[in-house]
Amino acid sequence: MNREFRRRAPLCLNMVLAMTVMALALHKLYGSPAPAIKAREGELTKRISQGTVTRALPVSGVRPASARYTDFASGTDRRRWLIDQLRAMGVPNDVLAIVAQEDYQIQWDGNFKKCGGNRDKLAAVQLAMDLGKDAEMRAALGDAGFKQWDQAHMLWEALSIPVDLTPAEADSLYDLKKKLQQRELELEQAKVNGTMDAAEISDASDKAYADYNQQMKALLGDDRYARSQQLDAAFSAGNLQYALAKAGVSPTDSQFQSLFQAQQQWDKSFSALDASAPDYAAQYQALNAARDQQYQEVLGSNVFGAYQEAQDPGYTQMKKYETLWGLDDSKVDYVYNTMKSYETSVQSYQAQISALQAQGQNADAVEQQLKQVTDQTGEALQNYLGQDSFSKLQRNHLFLFNQ
Repeated sequence: MNREFRRRAPLCLNMVLAMTVMALALHKLYGSPAPAIKAREGELTKRISQGTVTRALPVSGVRPASARYTDFASGTDRRRWLIDQLRAMGVPNDVLAIVAQEDYQIQWDGNFKKCGGNRDKLAAVQLAMDLGKDAEMRAALGDAGFKQWDQAHMLWEALSIPVDLTPAEADSLYDLKKKLQQRELELEQAKVNGTMDAAEISDASDKAYADYNQQMKALLGDDRYARSQQLDAAFSAGNLQYALAKAGVSPTDSQFQSLFQAQQQWDKSFSALDASAPDYAAQYQALNAARDQQYQEVLGSNVFGAYQEAQDPGYTQMKKYETLWGLDDSKVDYVYNTMKSYETSVQSYQAQISALQAQGQNADAVEQQLKQVTDQTGEALQNYLGQDSFSKLQRNHLFLFNQ
């Protein structure tokens, strides 16, 4: 069972349960709900059915209520009152969190509609909603309910594969994830306010994630960290087996071990690369070349070529839509080989540009050479394929350049 399904399965159950709870609760509280309540119930049910919900865990606790839903002018008070009523009926905390979160998002609908499609305004409203979410969810669920729901959600995001954690480790990892979340919100606010440019935000984001992963690794240790991020040997071996089978490659046990060792070496070397180094692109290219050379020596040129083609999404797309795009096998091979050569050239030029810029030198000449190679490649493909096929491939993003 894949991870995506494992995550969606309990989510779907929560959706069904939440919709049932809302219908029963509102009916019990009001008998025949007023039109305004019906509309809100319908909107909330629609949102839940669309899947914009979050996992959580059950919690106990009841706070009695003595008012009606419509008696509250504040969305915060209305939401807390509704959650208290549902909790008194025995609804678990995970479903209460779904209801509270969806109700909070519905409350913001009017603000989004006022933006009129303006991206800057939409980004500002989204940021404001995100900044206020924790406080609103805490107000609705209470401190204990919020902590249990939010920690379950944060750990679910942090761990690709569940690993055993002590209560203290769970709390520490939760704190790390919340710190990262806060930094993400700060950077989004800087973007909305224009106090940092895109490059500065990207660098700051990279640093935040690097620090987070380093601290997470120190907390869990190498083995649990690798397993939690699906970086362990067993997962890597499974990925390689799947990739080989998908390409129709059936290596012997000894061949597979050689391929796996090459992949493990690549993983180890890649994790040690410094993305901020001026020669990062060149190092990355060299790593790929070394691994590919080992693969080719183990599998032979023909089998390795078939393996590479199967791993290339552009090649598989061209084969799938060969007739629709006016291609045949020879044209597919021509485009594939041309683009592979072009990508190698791009990586080489980009490495030169990065090295020159790191040394404070002008890279205009190399950038011009890269532009010429791009233009020549596009022209060659267009002449060979004809305008119709070329346009279809370009519209489907098969090319890494504009005409």
